[in-house]
Amino acid sequence: YLGILNYLVPASLADSAMSYGMLFVIGLLTSVHCIAMCGGINLSQTLQKDTSEEISRAMFRNSFLYNAGRVVSYTVVGGILGAVGGLAGFGTDLQTSSLIQGILKLAAGTVMIVMGINMLGLFPWLRRFQPHLPYGFVSKFHTSNKNNNSPLIVGLLNGLMPCGPLQAMQIVALASGNPFSGAFS
Repeated sequence: YLGILNYLVPASLADSAMSYGMLFVIGLLTSVHCIAMCGGINLSQTLQKDTSEEISRAMFRNSFLYNAGRVVSYTVVGGILGAVGGLAGFGTDLQTSSLIQGILKLAAGTVMIVMGINMLGLFPWLRRFQPHLPYGFVSKFHTSNKNNNSPLIVGLLNGLMPCGPLQAMQIVALASGNPFSGAFS
């Protein structure tokens, strides 16, 4: 009746004219998915690990670091995608072309399916198609458990996870064609 659900039509999901308020509503609606999928990661990073510090202070610190890392990661990725969209001229084409949107959604879905099949270990030959972070990048984060910034690092890496709602917002950032709009979205 209010027309709010019309914004969720697949052909208009990457519409850069979508208001930030609507992006916020989409974020609220998909938060149930986030709790189910990333809740364990959040708990693993925010629970008290060291008994030398007051528990509530340590949990607040860990929660703050983890969520700050997530926000920074999502903002940086959105800004980069907005800049790429501007350089590639996607700002106008991506909004109007259902074909380009469909190709991006199929590519993202294919990557997620390949990763899921690889987690099951059904087809070992399929592992070479799974995207990996460079070894030098990953090796910098293999530190001892004494690292007090591990919630921040895990939060930063959270922005690189394959996630349907996150990839939909990344398409919005790409469609914006502007690094600032992409970062804010």
